[in-house]
Amino acid sequence: MAEWYAELESTVFTIVQYNLKTKKDAPYPNLKCTTASSTETPSQFPTLYLHELSPLEQDQDLENTEINSILHSIEIKVFSNKSEAEVRNIMAAAIKEMKNLRYSVTLFPDPTTSNKISSAVARFRRAIGRDDSL
Repeated sequence: MAEWYAELESTVFTIVQYNLKTKKDAPYPNLKCTTASSTETPSQFPTLYLHELSPLEQDQDLENTEINSILHSIEIKVFSNKSEAEVRNIMAAAIKEMKNLRYSVTLFPDPTTSNKISSAVARFRRAIGRDDSL
């Protein structure tokens, strides 16, 4: 069985993907959601890439034998071949989902366009304890 903190990226990804793409009234049913890293531009648009950044352990007890809580960070990148406005709208929906999960926004997106592909990056952080639930 994996430690409680090992599944956080997968859990956050599943929640964000469900609310933005999969559920009955999802705002972006054609959104490609992925955690697979790539240095290249995605082949399908629009795309949301969610990635866990290195977490930091917090709140060690005197024995320091277990991980009690971590500072969890997530990075979300959105790509579109239509417009920066589409990137902003998808990112606004992603930010709303992350705020619903009680994450703080640590880097707000600033959409840019290069070679007719618009993109933006946002980062999120929150402390998560062993017994917390998302």
